[in-house]
Amino acid sequence: MARLFTPGPVEPYREALEGLLKPVLSHRFPGFRDLILDVASKLSKISGHRGGVAIFAGSGTLATEAMIYSLVSPGEGALVISYGVFGDRLAESAARRGAKVYLYRLDPGSQLDLGYVEDLVRRNKISWIATTHVETSYGHRLAELRELSKLAYTLGTPLLLDAVSSFAGEELDISAWGIGAVASCSQKALGSLPGISFVLVSDYLIERAKKVSTMAPPPRYMDLSIYIEHIEKGSTPYTPAINLLYSLEGALDRILRIGVERNIEIHRERAETIYRSIDTSLLAPLISIQNYRANTVAVFKIMDDRIRATQLADKLANEGIIIASGIGQDKERLIRIGTMGNISREDLEGLAERIKKILTSSPP
Repeated sequence: MARLFTPGPVEPYREALEGLLKPVLSHRFPGFRDLILDVASKLSKISGHRGGVAIFAGSGTLATEAMIYSLVSPGEGALVISYGVFGDRLAESAARRGAKVYLYRLDPGSQLDLGYVEDLVRRNKISWIATTHVETSYGHRLAELRELSKLAYTLGTPLLLDAVSSFAGEELDISAWGIGAVASCSQKALGSLPGISFVLVSDYLIERAKKVSTMAPPPRYMDLSIYIEHIEKGSTPYTPAINLLYSLEGALDRILRIGVERNIEIHRERAETIYRSIDTSLLAPLISIQNYRANTVAVFKIMDDRIRATQLADKLANEGIIIASGIGQDKERLIRIGTMGNISREDLEGLAERIKKILTSSPP
């Protein structure tokens, strides 16, 4: 059986797999109420969230699109801070929604200029700021998130956060930091299976979602106000992925049992392990400054242009080890290793040894 070291999906924990064995129940049956309310409550507890919860049957992309379409109205200004492919996708989503998009593009591993953000927002009367917490394409962590959140709240320009590759693997305190809304999913640092995504909406934006639902409605399947209203009553507006919710509940129970801080620390330790273990001259960390390296995704650049990332990934796959190459123009230049899910530091050390052996035994 193949072992997953990708940035998602990940090796699920036993507690998540056990949810697949539970009997299917109807989402209109009274017993479902306890399940959906429990999942919503635990998602909030893990992230310091006080507000509405929308839970979807779908991927992380569904959650980020629902967040944009349910809160941003056509014609409004949206500043998107992007460190890579998924930041650019936020910008594309906002543009498709009809927003006037201002794109602040930075290189992975570079510092965010908060003064520039403030000036841009004030000069252009921007209504929203959107960004990624961890940029999955490059392994960049937004180290200035807390400061950016505070600035956005002070400016009255709510922050919309893609936390798909960070939720439960990086420090996040939604309400204390004043973040407007956060989108994420089940199959990353939560260690569950693919198929569930969610948006956590702060109290001060719930009425905004209701207004948008009336004045400039998104597609019904993406309308946060509909989901929040139903989940508050212990139901869902459409048929959910019942057993995947059980799996997510098990994964959340595991995190709360060991502690959120410990779960974050585990991811940090794994990232440090893989960066420390891959010390070959043929591979180098893409991001040199440790503070900007994500806990959840480690990214390396290939230093010899005669070596292709897909070749390395294919050779590992032949041994049952699955990693990811880069995305788009970086497909052959980068390898991406996820540190999430049911893997250990020893697993990552073994992976590093296999990578080094392949590189040294197959000279360019």
